Amino acid sequence: MNVRTRVIKLVTFLGGIYFFLEFVLPGTVFGVKIDTYHDQISNGFITVGAMAAGLGLINLLMQHGSKIVFRRKEWVYSAALLSGLAIMIGVTCQDWSGTRRIAEEVAEISRLADFTERIRSDHEKRIEGVQPAPERNGKLKEAATRLLARIESEMAAFDLDRFGAGSIDHGLAQGYRTEASEGVRAVRAALGKLTAADGEVVDLTANAAAALALRGLTESWRNLRNLEYEHSTAKRVYSLLFEGLFISLGSAMFSLLGFYIAAAAYRAFRIRSAESSLMMIAAVLVMLGQIPFGVWIWSGLPDVRLWLLEVPNSAAFRAITFGAGVAGLVMAFRMWFSIESESFDREER
Repeated sequence: MNVRTRVIKLVTFLGGIYFFLEFVLPGTVFGVKIDTYHDQISNGFITVGAMAAGLGLINLLMQHGSKIVFRRKEWVYSAALLSGLAIMIGVTCQDWSGTRRIAEEVAEISRLADFTERIRSDHEKRIEGVQPAPERNGKLKEAATRLLARIESEMAAFDLDRFGAGSIDHGLAQGYRTEASEGVRAVRAALGKLTAADGEVVDLTANAAAALALRGLTESWRNLRNLEYEHSTAKRVYSLLFEGLFISLGSAMFSLLGFYIAAAAYRAFRIRSAESSLMMIAAVLVMLGQIPFGVWIWSGLPDVRLWLLEVPNSAAFRAITFGAGVAGLVMAFRMWFSIESESFDREER
């Protein structure tokens, strides 16, 4: 046994014993908090596990890339696979970038609303160590004014014609833009009432009104930007590739399984023994109890179907689940003690 094999088996055993003890032992043993670093350790294991995705991608590129480079048999399919992978990664990154940009714009408005409420809360509670409310209101007005100017410029460049005149989205976009314009005016009016001069009595109701107006603008701006993004080129390309192509191909693939299931059912339900006869009778009763034709034959078939599913079928599934659990436990112990380690010492053999 070489050093590499021993290290792998040692790390596997230590990882298994740690999670076993973490599960059975309490959080504190003899005054020592043994679960203090559990979150960090779990995150470490999650990080290591996430590396499997990268290794899988590298393996995919090596296997199919070598086929393409050396023009091996069926290299065209490998080229189609890697091309689809690259296109979907690029389109998905573009979609993620677009949604992230919208989320950041909306979050900026939401943070101003939170800051407005925090100014009011700190002033009411007389929190020490913070700037006076008028000074903070002044900074709030400056930041909000810059943000409103940017929003107004974007709304001025907003094109309603892209949604198609008379369409539902056109009406929604028009309504959302109207709400956003009204929200901008409401925020400007609320900001004008904020107490920003030293020596004046702070009007906390103005802060509450400004926070409420900013919340309303956040919602309307989010709706408008999301609707605008739904009609963008990046989103349309993503929908075409994912919903129009990927999901359709998946549905076609799984629909082909119906023929294999029908063929397997035909072979399984052929009456050759007492067990197959019993299974065939139960299947016919369940199917007849499921359809209206079965009720027309006999009104008691739905009750028979329900009894078969709830009593014998449930008992069988419990037995299968129990057996699978025992098998999983045995496999876990074999992996824990590195009994399933043929791949580790393959080089030695």
